[in-house]
Amino acid sequence: MNSIQKSIALRRTIASSAFTMFMLVAMVGLFSLFSIWSINRAWMDGTRQSVQLDSLSRAALDAQVSFKVQVQEWKNILLRGEDIDMLDRYLISFQANAKETQLNIARVTVEARALGLISQAGIAESLAKTHQSLTQRYEITLSQAQLVSGSISPTTARAVDKSLRGVDRDLENRIAVFADELLVAADQERSRLEARMQDRYTTLRLFIISVIILSLVITGFVLTGAMRATRT
Repeated sequence: MNSIQKSIALRRTIASSAFTMFMLVAMVGLFSLFSIWSINRAWMDGTRQSVQLDSLSRAALDAQVSFKVQVQEWKNILLRGEDIDMLDRYLISFQANAKETQLNIARVTVEARALGLISQAGIAESLAKTHQSLTQRYEITLSQAQLVSGSISPTTARAVDKSLRGVDRDLENRIAVFADELLVAADQERSRLEARMQDRYTTLRLFIISVIILSLVITGFVLTGAMRATRT
């Protein structure tokens, strides 16, 4: 009878040890899967934000370039406006670049707001209003200069240039400074993003190591108990 009881006790110990081992393996597997999912999610979020930051920087630079081209086309209008065909050509380009500048600034506004850069989004909206007002001023002045012949004589061009000289300088400087600030802000945000991902990786690594150590300790305890039961 005593032998049967010992055999039953031994079987229970072995079954308990096997069950404990199974649970430990399952726990380590689940924690590993969770860690992989968490790191993958952090990497995907980081990649998406990095792409958004790059797009924001490009939009700001595109706005700077398109506005410079717009200003250059305005100068071409005054220089070559005596020829109606040349005037139409440069006027079309001027209007196209004005529209392109508005679209680029609008992109900056939307993407900055999406990234939580509310202050930068507000600055972009202000730049868009200033640019629209300046473009309208250009167009009104040009319409008044074309009232007589449809073209712009050198004398009229000099008068127009004198009346509007330097009006674009402030906006051009503001867009340039804003583009530089966005580049800096994007780099800072990217650095913070990399730091957060590194912190998450470190935390998960410590967590997995802790789980593995705990599993080894429990495994050692269970095996020790099983060996004692076997010796008994």
